[in-house]
Amino acid sequence: MNHSSQNMIAALILAIGLTGAAWTLGSQFGKLRESGVITVKGLAEAEYKASLGTWRVGITAWGDNYANAMSNNKKQFAILKSFLQKQGFSEEEIKSEEMSVSSHTEYYTDEKGERQSRENGYDASRDFSISTQDLAKLQKAQSAILQLRAENDTVNFSSPKFYLEDLETIKRTLISKATQDAAIRAEEFAKTGKMKVGAMQSASQGSFDIQSTSPTSDDSSDSYGGGYDTSTIDKKVRLVVTIQYRIDD
Repeated sequence: MNHSSQNMIAALILAIGLTGAAWTLGSQFGKLRESGVITVKGLAEAEYKASLGTWRVGITAWGDNYANAMSNNKKQFAILKSFLQKQGFSEEEIKSEEMSVSSHTEYYTDEKGERQSRENGYDASRDFSISTQDLAKLQKAQSAILQLRAENDTVNFSSPKFYLEDLETIKRTLISKATQDAAIRAEEFAKTGKMKVGAMQSASQGSFDIQSTSPTSDDSSDSYGGGYDTSTIDKKVRLVVTIQYRIDD
């Protein structure tokens, strides 16, 4: 097959494809005219910084009996509280929780090489719950506690969580922007089909995602209907709406 013949076949295939696409699009517009409505999605995105941080730190102390476990916890808990105060946290920012005591289970390998477990004393645990708007102070304390942990293995802590406080205001702002985006999409779509967009018939909010701007962050689902990443201060908030408009010829 020569080069000219190949070009002719390619052109024929392209023409057939364009004809098929035009037929499909025309069919879709025909369905829109029949139903009298058009449904589009609108998207809005914006970047925000968290304004509230929370953190859990605590003590888990062992004792050979119930009373000793409680006594050991109280001593270490006082050391931890002193550490937090030195980091600049106020009494209003620190809340202490109740102590809990449970049997301590230890695991060992017996003379046959099999893994076994047994009860050995008690563990007394108690946590501080920290909530602050001073995020720089929280990050500094997170770094400092690593040294305390190296010196005292009764200390335990989680990663801080960072939140946006005024979510309803943020959501309303993004709904407005997403609705405008949906209207533009509807106009463009209707214009292609030589139609006009009429009144809004219905609207619903879709996913509301609060993501980190960091590619290594850890998203988690939340009651806001999407993901809520609390691992970083910098957030990207994304909201989708679905809107149905009446269309006119």
